[in-house]
Amino acid sequence: MNRGSREDIKETGKELALDTILNAGSSTAADIAKESVASMAGDFLIDVGSSLVPGISGAVQGYKRARFERNIKTFAEDLHSKLEEVRINLESKTIEQKEQIDQLFQYVLDYVIDEQQEEKIQYMVNGFVNITEHDYVSNDFILTYYDVLKELRMVDISVLRLMYTFRYAFDPDAAEDLQEIMDRHGLSYEQYEAVRRNLLRIGVLTTRTDLSITDDLKEISKTFRELYSFLDKLASPKFKHSLPRLKEPKFKSKESFEISQFGRDFVRFFLELEQPVSE
Repeated sequence: MNRGSREDIKETGKELALDTILNAGSSTAADIAKESVASMAGDFLIDVGSSLVPGISGAVQGYKRARFERNIKTFAEDLHSKLEEVRINLESKTIEQKEQIDQLFQYVLDYVIDEQQEEKIQYMVNGFVNITEHDYVSNDFILTYYDVLKELRMVDISVLRLMYTFRYAFDPDAAEDLQEIMDRHGLSYEQYEAVRRNLLRIGVLTTRTDLSITDDLKEISKTFRELYSFLDKLASPKFKHSLPRLKEPKFKSKESFEISQFGRDFVRFFLELEQPVSE
């Protein structure tokens, strides 16, 4: 998206931002968004397809517009259900603080507009409500969190939620189990492990090694003895029998995944799960 279009969106977004939404009264979120969605969509799509092959640009514009309107409508409806909470959070804010929150609202809208999975928008709303609870949060902090959320797919979020719930939540029995998640997303166990590797790459997971030092040292010592015996027999011209088969050592220490501190903060910011009892 070019800079001019982003500025247009931000300016139009102000019509949807704090004052308009908070003063909406009994109007539905869809009604609040209706006129602004139309005007925003025009600016958003004005240069879409300008460099594409003729005949394709219309289809692309139609798809982009439909996704744009659907995402904004979903965002407005989800936010509408939390307006009272936002209103209470803003009562103690200064004008400067409200202006900063309004600016962050525009950033959140950018992510909403570009989102491919509509189900994720509820988490963007949760994040914005959390923004309004703070007197100050840095723009870089918010952009980092939303960049990570943008990179995650719903299957990633499901696995992250599962790991957090069983480790930190009050009622782990209330959570989905692994098989339910694998069935819902059509995952094999290998694909589930790939999801966890992706979460590790992003930084919301880390690895911890469960150490069994004494047992592993014994295994190493045993392996060296067997190797020495093997080499001794191999070098001896008197040894006429077949050589023994060397066994691969089996260490008891192993690497396991766990949620990083960043991952725990990320979950609490977006997913509305219970706070941990202890860490």
